[in-house]
Amino acid sequence: MRLSVSDVAHLAQLSRLDLSQDELAHMTEEFASILGYVDRIQQVDVTGVEPFAMPDRKDGWRPDEASEIDDATRELILSNFPERAGDLLAAPGVFQTPKK
Repeated sequence: MRLSVSDVAHLAQLSRLDLSQDELAHMTEEFASILGYVDRIQQVDVTGVEPFAMPDRKDGWRPDEASEIDDATRELILSNFPERAGDLLAAPGVFQTPKK
C-alpha cells in the first residue's frame, strides 16, 4: 500500500502537524518505507506460533505514583502551557480544529 501526498497531508492535519511541501514529500517516502516493511512482516509464516499477550497491569506494570518536585521545576513545567490560569492548564480538545 502506498500513501499519496494528500493522504499524508490529511494524517498531518489529524495529528495537528503543520508540514511544508518538502516535509510532506519526505514523510510520504518514509510512510512508503514503513508500509513496505509491514507488508514484508505480514508475509512471515507464523503457523504454529503461539500468540503473545502483554501481562496484566497487576502482574508487572509499575503503579502510577505522584512525586514531589521543587517550586522552580513546577513553575518551569507550568510555563510550557500557553494557556493557563494559575495551576489550571488549557489543552485543545481531541476533536477540535486548532486555532491558527
